[in-house]
Amino acid sequence: MKNSIETVWKEGFLHEKSLVAPKINDLYNQKSIHLIDRMKRLFRANVMAIVIMALLIPLVHYFLDALWLGLAASTLLLLTAWYSKRQMQEIKDLNQGATSFDYLKSFDRWLKDSLAKNQKVVRYSYPVYFLIACGTIGSAWIREPELTQKVQQQFPGLTFVGSYPLIGLILVGLITLLMVYFSDKIYQWDVRLVYGRIFKKLEETISEMEQLR
Repeated sequence: MKNSIETVWKEGFLHEKSLVAPKINDLYNQKSIHLIDRMKRLFRANVMAIVIMALLIPLVHYFLDALWLGLAASTLLLLTAWYSKRQMQEIKDLNQGATSFDYLKSFDRWLKDSLAKNQKVVRYSYPVYFLIACGTIGSAWIREPELTQKVQQQFPGLTFVGSYPLIGLILVGLITLLMVYFSDKIYQWDVRLVYGRIFKKLEETISEMEQLR
């Protein structure tokens, strides 16, 4: 054979007037459209899940007699959903470019920029969520004075601040500081858990198209 399959593939992708080019370009156009649409659906589903959680949490906290804490968590979740929705609107302004490759590169830059911004936000939001959860547990604890008495009887050497063991308050403080310090790592793990497979697919597709170019 005069030309190998790899050569025909590359030439077809690079030269718009080649007989093979329309087929290869159409293949990657369809692949890019499918990939971006899938990511958009995941983003929308994530925002919807956050909104549903924001609506359910105050109801749960109402029965736990900690409504204000539930409203605080709900407000934070709704702000997160609004911020995510606002970021998604930026996709419409991305450079469509002359090819699907240009758009994928533009989308990839937007994605990395959005993740970098979100890492700055979660540095504060993650510790707040944790403190709200601790506040909910503390609210339930303080409504059960018998529980405090039992702990005092079992561990007479424990120091208490009001109804709370001092060691517990110290642990909450330490964990909060650790969450501030490791917030970016926690966020990266969270993102990989939800979007890891599709993000890897995006990187692979861009890499393939770069090699073909």
